[in-house]
Amino acid sequence: MNAQAHLKDHRHNLSGQKRSIVRHLLGRWPSILGLLALFFNVTNKADSHVTAMIIIIASMCYLAASAIGSQRSGWIVVAAASVAVVLARLTGLDPTATLLVMGMGFAALGFLRGNDIDRRELTAQVLAFLGFSVIALTAMMASPVVALYLAALAAVGHAAWDVVYFIRNKVVPRSLAEACFVLDLGLGVALLLIAWFGPL
Repeated sequence: MNAQAHLKDHRHNLSGQKRSIVRHLLGRWPSILGLLALFFNVTNKADSHVTAMIIIIASMCYLAASAIGSQRSGWIVVAAASVAVVLARLTGLDPTATLLVMGMGFAALGFLRGNDIDRRELTAQVLAFLGFSVIALTAMMASPVVALYLAALAAVGHAAWDVVYFIRNKVVPRSLAEACFVLDLGLGVALLLIAWFGPL
């Protein structure tokens, strides 16, 4: 009877551990989403041009959420930016130019809203958007090796930006900052590995 009770208790503990692991994984869904996006980009051969585009999208989403004044809008802007890129390609527009125009539009919207938003935060996001966009655009026009390093710099730099805003819990939801961090850092590391050792 004691052996049966011990076995039952052991099974109960294992079941509890499995539930705990599942709960933990569900709680880390943003990281899993970021890993899936990273896997998709790396298996399609990590590319400096695509990475630069992703960093422009990421910094534009931070800017847009700041201009709108709602953290929850972050994920909506990610979806809207993705749709804008697809539509731009389908209609023959330049996706990069489309994102830059969207970013400037959100910046104008934010400043027109006056005191309804945190103007210092908006200014920081506008400067970050401009900075990351300049690095990304330079990477798109540079020679292949230089492009790898510049795109990696933009990706790792934005990963640091994600950490700051995850800790601050401002501008975008923590879930978005977490997913973005995993994707950005992973892309940056992948591009550096390609620069040092050749295609993965």
